[in-house]
Amino acid sequence: MFEIKHRDGMGRIGKLKINGKIVETPTIMPVVHPNPKKQTVSIDKIRELADVIITNSYITYSNPELRTIAEERGIHNLIGFDKVIVTDSGSFQLSVYGDVAVKPLEIVEFQEKIGVDVGTILDIPTAPYVNREQAEKELGETIKRAKESIELKEKNNYKLLLNGTIQGSTYMDLRRKSAEIMGKLNFDIYPIGAVVPLMENYDYKTVVDIIINSKMFLPTNKPVHLFGCGHPMMFALSVALGCDLFDSAAYALYAKDGRYLTEDGTIHLEDLKDLDNFPCSCPVCSKYSPKELYNMNKKDRTRLLAEHNLYITFEEINRIKNAIKEGNLWELVEERCRCHPKLLEAYRRALTYNDFIERFDPITKKSAFFYNGYESMFRPEVLRHKKRLNRIKFDKIFITTVSKDIKRPYSEHINNMHSDVDILIKDDVFGLVPLNIDTVYPLSQNEIPELYDYEKLHNKKFVEEFLEQFRNNENNNDKIMDIHTYNYYTSYYNSNHNKNKIDRDALRIDRMLQYQYGFKILDDELLQNIIIKRSKKTGRIRNVLIDVNGKKEVLFTLRANDNLLIPAKEGAKLLHKKIPFPNYRVVVDKSVQEFARDGKSVYAKFVIDCDRELRPYEEVLVVNEDDELLAYGTTILNGQELMEFDYGVAVNVRGGLQ
Repeated sequence: MFEIKHRDGMGRIGKLKINGKIVETPTIMPVVHPNPKKQTVSIDKIRELADVIITNSYITYSNPELRTIAEERGIHNLIGFDKVIVTDSGSFQLSVYGDVAVKPLEIVEFQEKIGVDVGTILDIPTAPYVNREQAEKELGETIKRAKESIELKEKNNYKLLLNGTIQGSTYMDLRRKSAEIMGKLNFDIYPIGAVVPLMENYDYKTVVDIIINSKMFLPTNKPVHLFGCGHPMMFALSVALGCDLFDSAAYALYAKDGRYLTEDGTIHLEDLKDLDNFPCSCPVCSKYSPKELYNMNKKDRTRLLAEHNLYITFEEINRIKNAIKEGNLWELVEERCRCHPKLLEAYRRALTYNDFIERFDPITKKSAFFYNGYESMFRPEVLRHKKRLNRIKFDKIFITTVSKDIKRPYSEHINNMHSDVDILIKDDVFGLVPLNIDTVYPLSQNEIPELYDYEKLHNKKFVEEFLEQFRNNENNNDKIMDIHTYNYYTSYYNSNHNKNKIDRDALRIDRMLQYQYGFKILDDELLQNIIIKRSKKTGRIRNVLIDVNGKKEVLFTLRANDNLLIPAKEGAKLLHKKIPFPNYRVVVDKSVQEFARDGKSVYAKFVIDCDRELRPYEEVLVVNEDDELLAYGTTILNGQELMEFDYGVAVNVRGGLQ
């Protein structure tokens, strides 16, 4: 059972329940040899860091001594690890030697017999760039084995969870086919296999293609394991693309080769021996100097280097988790991908899939949008803004630029005198920023440095293309009054000659609601009658109220960190009235509707329908099958996930309606 707790990009902090044990994802599974005598790092040290490890069931099966102990006492006793143990099935040996002395169903039976928590089918790991005929043939065999393995597990009620590996070599249509078929077979975890040769050749962009093309057809409610990805510099990008689990033998293999692992590469210990201190404060580096470690005997040096490598690996995982919680995972990705040109190439490839990625990226984040270079132009936040701009039904449009000394949010320095005119500011990153919505995330919650001339030149091209699309939109093409390139200064807008019939604040709320929800919420009567309250301290809008039977009731509150309009009870009722079904709805089974009315959270297993276009952290209406409004709150899941998840909280309910 898998539950999402926090998210950013396609990355997610999740809780994976395996045989009564909890694993928090994303995480790394250290590769451990099943023979305790061959372990580079003691299992006690690994237990301090890891909640889950991966070992090899085929090696255990092939060694009579190990096999006897495992069959009699179990794999946990053999290794000395009482947490979650995952096993590979011999596919690695199959890829190296071309054959293994075990049958596909036999190794599944063996993994169940020795008490493995998560076993793996004996798939065929097809190498990159083989001829298509071979890739298709081997994928067919993998799928055949997968179906037989799942049938065996279900027929015998096996306790172990089962990995269903995605194959298909470097043919993306085969990867999609593999993911689609395997995704329907009810595996518990979906590893993406046969990518190690690509990473060894620094072909990270093809790894990105494989991850995304697999994710497109895999169920969203199951974790994804990127097999063989053990270097920290690849973790952030892989997590941002939806990978939850990694396995690493690199910590030990690098140590045996005298290589010191960092989050952005490796360094040979020999090159560090003349330094006074290591560039790290882990327990190993805090205790020993580079020279001391270099001069040790090989066994101790290898063990301590492996421990350091393991610390660095888990430190990066923890850094990624923190970035997800803070909403700045993309900034970490952009930082990591600049440590190697091939990683930057891979990040750029990932951004070509932005239409898909945007569906899983939260609509609001704790952290501001940081522009870190040209690639930031193509992030999901920018794409979403450009799409949602077309939700607003403008009356008249005036497009212009502003002086460089006018900072965001522009509306704090510029006042629109005419309520029937929408001023849209040309922006080098976001294309157009309407004055009436410029406080909404991420339009003012961003840090963008002064761009170099070459950046302005490139960005201008995309802005002009967007402007052309915007002008040609049927909703806008007859409303644009003019496009000016001169500057508007604060003094121009400080005129008191306001002849508006509609309060400018009311118009602002109207545009913000359209941008956020995609529908016209405030009719002419409401525009005249809503009451806008501003903060006495900041002067910013904080509440939108309406008179209900002589009593002022809150419709919406503007959340301070992102300026989204958060509905109160009356606001939820208004949204329900104005937004047609099924938009912004999460439909729950009638058996739990009274819990929703009481303000209790909505759990995924009781969701029976929803708006499939919902994004994570949207404000939603909870209704029953008859579209009766039960509650309102924030969805943790997007529209696809709401229909696929069957465990954990789906909607954090803010209030219920009796």
